[in-house]
Amino acid sequence: MYMDLKSTTLATLLRLAVLNVCSFIQYAASQTATTPELEIPPISDNRTISIVNNCSFPVYPAVLTTNGTGPYTTGFYLPSKQSRNIWVGWDWSGRLWARTNCSFYLVNATTSAKIRDVVDNFTIPDGQKLAGNCLTGDCGSAVECQLSGLAPTTLAEFTMTGWMEQTFYDISLVDGYDLDMKITPFHDSPEKPRVNNTPICVASTTLSSPLSGTDLYQNSINESFSFNNIHRWCPRQNLLFNSQKGKQSVFPYPDDNDPTIGGGWTPCLSACAYSQSEWDCCTGKHDKAETCGPNLYSRRAKQVCGDAYSYAYDDFLSTFAVPSVKGEGFEVMFCPGGVSTNILKTLLGSGSTSGLEFLGRGLWVSVIVILGLLLSGW
Repeated sequence: MYMDLKSTTLATLLRLAVLNVCSFIQYAASQTATTPELEIPPISDNRTISIVNNCSFPVYPAVLTTNGTGPYTTGFYLPSKQSRNIWVGWDWSGRLWARTNCSFYLVNATTSAKIRDVVDNFTIPDGQKLAGNCLTGDCGSAVECQLSGLAPTTLAEFTMTGWMEQTFYDISLVDGYDLDMKITPFHDSPEKPRVNNTPICVASTTLSSPLSGTDLYQNSINESFSFNNIHRWCPRQNLLFNSQKGKQSVFPYPDDNDPTIGGGWTPCLSACAYSQSEWDCCTGKHDKAETCGPNLYSRRAKQVCGDAYSYAYDDFLSTFAVPSVKGEGFEVMFCPGGVSTNILKTLLGSGSTSGLEFLGRGLWVSVIVILGLLLSGW
């Protein structure tokens, strides 16, 4: 779901619930690379989100709360191949993303002269201030974000307790794409993932890899994409950079004439982030589903990431739901590898999985939702 402030309203949750039911029936101050241990305040009836950096480079995960009890941190440094847990309240709604290519440093508060590089800013000495920024997902000169990240950025979005006691979640490319992402909901523990409710978006040829072992088993509903499918899905004008030749970056430029790059990728601005038009952003006179449809960017994004939000009203093929229960956990992984899932479209159009079988697997919104709406006269 497109998690701006309006998406937390009851009307939006009702609409998401109905869209899910109808489609189913048819079908997140040190100079070292070590992150300090923090004392975690207790949160009643909390939900755990494990943030995993599976990338070959460090990132700065960030969290923005739009409603409810937010986590103990809104941003931190996460080295490659490491993870950290955050806890949010049962009433939490918000978004989570990774900032890339970040550089933070302390400067003199008066003269702005650089003093030294830092990784985290838990303690800033008197007379100094933090400076620096990130290439994607930037929220200003701060390790802990107070604002949403600048586009383009791949988002994980959550409403922990929504309509009919469901947790709604999604991967969103509405603000653009910068990193591959995977969201895994856990039933009781990380050893019990709800595997058929695990959306994966892999839009980078350099970060993708063939599925094998448990990954292949746990993600049986996958749509594999060839090199050419992924290589140029982003409209050229939406690319964040014109060229990356000769530059050191986690985003090499997809240049057919440079075999050493091998079809890498650069961040991709969404149509809304690029043009800011009412049509592309579904605002103004186009602020409803009837007057705002998919554009070139969203169509191509949907081709490579079938389970991800591609524009504001891409609800029924993008929103996942599981029962909201105490202790329910989630894992958000950056650079998961493998291939993109196309679970919702596959189930909607497949005769191999019936609606009842699908409900039994956990990705469901009860038919009672529709009955309740009808009885209430909605």
